[in-house]
Amino acid sequence: MKAGERVAYEENYMRIPEILPPRDDGVFKTILTHPDAEPVLRDILESILGSPVTDIVVRNVETPVSDINEKRERFDVNCKIGGDRQAEIEMQADPMKGDSAGTRHENIRSRSVFNLCSLHASQPGRGVRYGSLMRSFQIIFCNYTVFPERDGYTSRFSFRAEDGGELSDAVNIIFIELTKLTGLLKKPADEMSPGDMWPIFFKYADNPKYRKLIDELASKKEEINMAARLLASISKDEKERAHYLSRKMFRMDLEHSMAVSRDEGRAEGFRDGEAIGRRDGKVEGKIEVAKNLLLAGLAPADIVRATGLPAAEIEKLIPGA
Repeated sequence: MKAGERVAYEENYMRIPEILPPRDDGVFKTILTHPDAEPVLRDILESILGSPVTDIVVRNVETPVSDINEKRERFDVNCKIGGDRQAEIEMQADPMKGDSAGTRHENIRSRSVFNLCSLHASQPGRGVRYGSLMRSFQIIFCNYTVFPERDGYTSRFSFRAEDGGELSDAVNIIFIELTKLTGLLKKPADEMSPGDMWPIFFKYADNPKYRKLIDELASKKEEINMAARLLASISKDEKERAHYLSRKMFRMDLEHSMAVSRDEGRAEGFRDGEAIGRRDGKVEGKIEVAKNLLLAGLAPADIVRATGLPAAEIEKLIPGA
């Protein structure tokens, strides 16, 4: 990329849109957990779970105070539904590092299983029969395609046998792929279900090209109207816009650090797992970058590629290794 192209890219990247994208994890969480927007969260859950939702208790309403911690937070929404269900809802705007169509997005698949198991196992077990445990749901809105082989934008998974027989519906993972809505856009608004409307809202609410469609959905469903008004309010709030810009800057700085570390690693060179020459300031600097990348959640293999450090060096930095 030439210097002029880099400047143009950075200016475009750092520009804050008039309407903030609801696919941004912070904006997404604000919409779902705002004190005045319980009907929004309720309607989204009802449209996904397919049954009435009562007595919602959001268990992580506060976003982290520290900028650094905020950027590391997954911004998932954890809530208890009545007395028999619990759910974590998250927005995955970009593929995880190391994931691609070639890897079948193994990281996001594995992470969703881990998070769901952690959620289900977090229930107090003392004095509770297994059959009385709450059903647990991991709900992931994805702004990219995870399952190209599957039709439809919603994929549901639970414990099943090879022949399809169900072992248990106690744990469930639900992926909603926002990249598979092209056909849905052809459906008249009058024929759309709430389960159709919400993915369209999260995908297109910030796109001026689809403003008329969003307005039409808002006129037909009060919860969509409420979410649209809240998004407009968030987008005008200077603090929210600053947080949005901060998250973008963090992602850009992370990409820049990885690119610079790659270049320095190639230039400096490593042989047989050891640095050529003495362990100077440049190497120490890359180790600091590696520590930050580990804290940001990158896989060790990705950090090796990003920094040029040998795998043995990265392993030393992993807590408990």
